[in-house]
Amino acid sequence: MPFLLALAVAFAALLTVAASAAELVPPQVLKRDWLDGRTVSTVGPRGGKSDFSFKSDGTLTRTGSRAGSGGEGRWRLDAEGFCMTLGEAKQESCYVALAGEDGSIRVLRRTGAFTWRR
Repeated sequence: MPFLLALAVAFAALLTVAASAAELVPPQVLKRDWLDGRTVSTVGPRGGKSDFSFKSDGTLTRTGSRAGSGGEGRWRLDAEGFCMTLGEAKQESCYVALAGEDGSIRVLRRTGAFTWRR
């Protein structure tokens, strides 16, 4: 249990540093440059690879290198980034995008950070 707490604290600190050091990509720029129907190749935190196609009608298709990693879903813009529901998911996941130095973007799920106060 202490390991999980330490891991959560480290992850929250990493997200805070990453968000403050990088520029957020506005939702309309995401739509124009990334959610435009062309294929987007992704690599997850554990090395899993997928390809996404976000169509202008709010639908998406995912294909992946692992069995069962493909599927269809829906996406939408929101005030900070975008949200999507994929496959059999009952709840949508929302993301922000950070601009990379090489023209790539880093997409982060918004539910991954914690706020601590005293």
